[in-house]
Amino acid sequence: MSALDCQWFGASNGWHCKKIEGRAEETLYVSTPVLLADGKPLDFYLIKRGAAFMFTDDGLTLFALQNNGMEIDSRRHLKGLESVTTRMGFEIGLNGAIEAVIPEGQVAWWMGRALRMFCGIADWQAERFEQHDEDFSLTDEVERLLKIKAPNRKLTINPRVKLKGLDYSFDFLWGETYVDAISPTAQSVSARLRKAILATQGDDDIGLLFILDDRFDRDRADRELPVLGQVAQTVRLSDFAEHYAVVSD
Repeated sequence: MSALDCQWFGASNGWHCKKIEGRAEETLYVSTPVLLADGKPLDFYLIKRGAAFMFTDDGLTLFALQNNGMEIDSRRHLKGLESVTTRMGFEIGLNGAIEAVIPEGQVAWWMGRALRMFCGIADWQAERFEQHDEDFSLTDEVERLLKIKAPNRKLTINPRVKLKGLDYSFDFLWGETYVDAISPTAQSVSARLRKAILATQGDDDIGLLFILDDRFDRDRADRELPVLGQVAQTVRLSDFAEHYAVVSD
C-alpha cells in the first residue's frame, strides 16, 4: 500500500486535470470524482479569459445524460436540471453547455459550487431512474392532466420551497398546491414521506398532492397509497385522470 501523504491523495482522489495545448486561450480540462449511473465522470473546461475564468462543460453533461437514456429534448425537460445548476450560480446555455464566469480570486469558492452542482445532477439522474421516469412520460402525463383539470390555474414547473431551512423541489406548483408525480418504488415513496413530514411540521400551510403511478403495477401502487396517504393527499394516476374534480379555481 502506498504511503498516506498528500502526493498519494492528489493521485487517488478522483480529480484529474490536463492542460489543453494549442489553443489561443489557456485551457484546463478537469475530470471530477462525481459519477453518473454508468460510471461516467462529470467533466468541465476552465478557460483563462482576461481577468476571469470561463467555466464550461461544453455540453458534456447533457450528452452523457442522454447517452444514459435520459430524454432531455425540450426546455420543459431541462427545468429540473436547471433548478440544480442555477441554484449553484451556473446557467445552461442554448447550446446545452453549463457555464459560469469566475472572477480570478474566487476559483476555490466556485469549485466548491461546481462540485455541489455535479453531485446534485447525479442525484437528479438517480431520482429519475428510481422513479422509472427517465423519459419523463409520467411527469408529462401529470402535467397534461393538471392543465386539463384547471386550464386557468397557474402551473409552475419544478418549483423549490424551503422546509425546515432545507431546499426541496417538487414536480409542479399547481395554484397553491405542490404536486409530485411518484413511481410506486420504496425509494420514491420514502423521499416524498420526508418532504411531507417536513411540510406538516412547518409554520406555513403548504398544500401537497401526490399522484401515484399505477399504469404498470396497480398492486404495488395500492400498497404504497396508504403509506403516503397518512401524511398528504395522495391519489392514483388513473383515479386522478377519471375522477378528480376541481371544485373552484
